[in-house]
Amino acid sequence: MRLKNKTAIITGGGTGIGLACARLFCREGARVALFGRRSDRLEQAVDELGESALAVAGDISREKDIDRLVGQTLETWGRADVLVNNAGTYGGSPVHETRDEDWDRIMNVNMNSVFKLTRRVLPVMVEQNSGSIVHISSILGLVAAPETSAYSASKAALIQFSRCVAAEYGGRGIRSNTVCPGLIETEMTADLMADEALMREWSKNYPIGRFGVPEDVAGCCLFLASDEASFITGATVPVDGGYTAL
Repeated sequence: MRLKNKTAIITGGGTGIGLACARLFCREGARVALFGRRSDRLEQAVDELGESALAVAGDISREKDIDRLVGQTLETWGRADVLVNNAGTYGGSPVHETRDEDWDRIMNVNMNSVFKLTRRVLPVMVEQNSGSIVHISSILGLVAAPETSAYSASKAALIQFSRCVAAEYGGRGIRSNTVCPGLIETEMTADLMADEALMREWSKNYPIGRFGVPEDVAGCCLFLASDEASFITGATVPVDGGYTAL
């Protein structure tokens, strides 16, 4: 088991990529603290995963909820070996039509909350002299697309933040890496993927011949979280079916 006796905190853990990570991590021996806004989904996940899972409902943009997440994890299991910063939000509009409140909302969830949670977890990992942080960015943190300025900027910032954490804390046994998924079949992308004509056109940009599923991303996260990746830090890994290779 690649994560035996390790404790992982996973944000956005009730659905999609976060839930896929939780399932895979538990199969590999981890205990997982799942965080998200929808308590019903979190409880469903805990019912499925059993005593190896803990549900903590809250808003990732609220610092008191972040403190509660880390506090409950430590109270329950006494460690925080892995952090998967997966929670995120999306919004798109032309730059000149992007409202301040939309820009701020996307930045707060996708970047500011990651900073605050990572800052909260790092002292725990420093004391342990070990830890692996996996940030879920996007291919839109690597390439540009129209009407995605706020989202793309937040995901690009996340990549650089991860590199800075890697450079600063590598000597303390802590690794920080970023995963950049392509188009993944989740609830967040369901409306978009319902447009069959658009999907046929977009599929031409994926050399592997299909779009992704949450398990594709979870497999990469598991590797980066595990000791198998002990010499990998500051890396940015596209999980995109070859999209960024074109």
